[in-house]
Amino acid sequence: MQPKQKSLEDMPNQACTAGKNQQKIELDQKLERLSRVAYISILALDMWEDKDVAIAWLARPNQALDGQIPIELCKAESGSKQVQRVLLALEWGGLA
Repeated sequence: MQPKQKSLEDMPNQACTAGKNQQKIELDQKLERLSRVAYISILALDMWEDKDVAIAWLARPNQALDGQIPIELCKAESGSKQVQRVLLALEWGGLA
């Protein structure tokens, strides 16, 4: 029995494969961001125990974050950690 030879039609298109890889990377990045936003949202809700207050805090510029909006900082892991630090400091009554 001879090994089956593959024709060019049987080979995956590199452009198509690269596109799928890029889509997977983008999806992974979106899922990571969603996870950060969810985690920070839960921390804010635990802090204030009021959904509207937590949402308002997340959506407004914050002095402890150099005037940046907490939810916007969650786009990056480092920003999410800054927001977490502020929330934990507020919870424990300390300075951020």
